[in-house]
Amino acid sequence: MNKIILLLIISCLYCFNANAQSHRESFIKALNAKNMPRAEEVLKAWDLANSNDPELYIAYFNYYTVMSQDAALPIAITGYDQKYSKLALEFITDGITRFPTRFDMRIAKIYMLGVLKDYQTYVAEVLKTIAYSARIENNWKREEFMLLEHAEDLFFDAVLDWQTLLFSQKDPSLYKEVIRISNEMLKYYPTHIQSILNISTVYKELKQYDNSLDILLKANIIEPSNAIVLYNIADVYNKKEDKVNAKKYYEQTILHCKNDEDKLKDAAMFHLQVLK
Repeated sequence: MNKIILLLIISCLYCFNANAQSHRESFIKALNAKNMPRAEEVLKAWDLANSNDPELYIAYFNYYTVMSQDAALPIAITGYDQKYSKLALEFITDGITRFPTRFDMRIAKIYMLGVLKDYQTYVAEVLKTIAYSARIENNWKREEFMLLEHAEDLFFDAVLDWQTLLFSQKDPSLYKEVIRISNEMLKYYPTHIQSILNISTVYKELKQYDNSLDILLKANIIEPSNAIVLYNIADVYNKKEDKVNAKKYYEQTILHCKNDEDKLKDAAMFHLQVLK
């Protein structure tokens, strides 16, 4: 998982502003000590004091997430108890409904759906988040409704992570969901190269090399100097046993690799040696 997105999740699950209200401070202290009766007590008092506090919904999510992990049987597939996980999702869903610009809430919900392997709801939530990102022009908020810095980059990284999770299951039935997410991205961000790459990767995994190549060549028109795109084009030609074009695009990859793309450059050089 991308480190930035992981930090967002950790922040959502465990961290609060240093100037937080006493309820919030008391809750996180109890949660860190795994004193769940005390954490529940604080939540009830907090709810009575200010039931419209967005941080309260994150706190409820945290509480039931920890309860879910503690209650899960050793043989549980996901490591999460279904009853408490359902409660965690109910609270964070309510939070998103009330405070739809809070990116940390959406990260938390999609993360939980992923670990529970509820991929149908997971994908639906990702699609909703993509549509909403366009609606608010990525003016996402974080705790205390402060504007999230570098929000568009963080959003793009999150979408990639969400698709990577689907890829990692090695389940061909989920590949179409990766394409659905990528097409939704391209609907709002038509030059988003990563989405084009993801679609081409699905086609490559399915050995539909012509389809993969068609979309990669479109990406190449958008960003002709993108070494990752060039390498993928070369790779597809290589799989099609078109050595002439494979060599051509491996050479183009080497030519356009940036300083931080040494591994990509080395891979292209290796394939050129093999093709000789």
